[in-house]
Amino acid sequence: MKRGAWTGICAGALLWLGVTGNARGDADGDWQQIVAMDTNAPTPQWTTAEEAKEGTLQILAKQEEALRTFMIAYPNDAHIIDAKLRLAHLLATRGDIEEDLAERREAEGILDELEKEPAMKDRHADVEFARLSIFMQRVDAASGANRDALLEKARAYSGKFPDDRRVAPLLVEVASAFEDEPKTARALLEEAQPKANTPVLKSRISDDLKRLALLGKPLQMRWTGVDGTRVDLQSLRGKVVLIYFFASWSPPAMQELEWVKQLVARVPADTLAALGICLDNDPVSASAMLADHEITWPVYCDGQGWQGPLVRSLGINALPDVWIVDKEGVLRALDAKDNAVAIIQKAAGE
Repeated sequence: MKRGAWTGICAGALLWLGVTGNARGDADGDWQQIVAMDTNAPTPQWTTAEEAKEGTLQILAKQEEALRTFMIAYPNDAHIIDAKLRLAHLLATRGDIEEDLAERREAEGILDELEKEPAMKDRHADVEFARLSIFMQRVDAASGANRDALLEKARAYSGKFPDDRRVAPLLVEVASAFEDEPKTARALLEEAQPKANTPVLKSRISDDLKRLALLGKPLQMRWTGVDGTRVDLQSLRGKVVLIYFFASWSPPAMQELEWVKQLVARVPADTLAALGICLDNDPVSASAMLADHEITWPVYCDGQGWQGPLVRSLGINALPDVWIVDKEGVLRALDAKDNAVAIIQKAAGE
């Protein structure tokens, strides 16, 4: 949810359902093509929210056509339940994007009908998870709308289906909405940790806990920027510091870079210092990119991307990200984009 760009709302949302079926004939071949649409699509290079919205709607339309065609051609196939679950999630997603109540109602109707089917006797968790993942899309991390309700629903699901393979990733996603409440986020991550059954999820939990452990404590950071500037956070005491994590290969991060640039320009230099951590694999090209975007504040880039020692020590595992450090050098906020102005103003006035 955090850093919830339009780029992930389609395939990522459908993958959340995590449903599978048994192979069987032509139906199976068609079904595998539908599943492949989640992972084989080229990475979108959207640069604006409007481009992302239109691109996402196009992807959803193709997936809807494939699902409805499959459902008509193979009404009695073992995958039909999975197809209906996916279609419900897709319609709810598009209904949210376009604020279309009719599509939302159709999605709810599909799930209501599924619950009544005898074949769903042993798959109630799938329907409940579909409802939960749809609700998750409507959580606004910035305003906090629906966040507490999501937490309640996630805990209820975990309690009802403790052995479900989706519980751990669910708790991790919910934790990402509570980074401003470290105690809640940490409890969710620690609950998810023993249930995590993939290296990727285990690594994410470890990173998330590492970031939370830094919150509310003095942040130590020393490095030399791509322009040769030496940076030591300790020397910036007395100013609020904004640290922006980004990469040129991340369209959402590059879009947000312009927002950070404008924010820094609006705040007096004696109040706010800006720093950048760039995860590009080539410091030379990164330096040229920064010049093209007229970024004048210090930016670090070691060319090692996600595996750089600094990035690993900070537990960074998603882009873009905005951190705020107060005048005493204490890390006050993670993933602060939506509330950055208010956090900076508060930190500057203290």
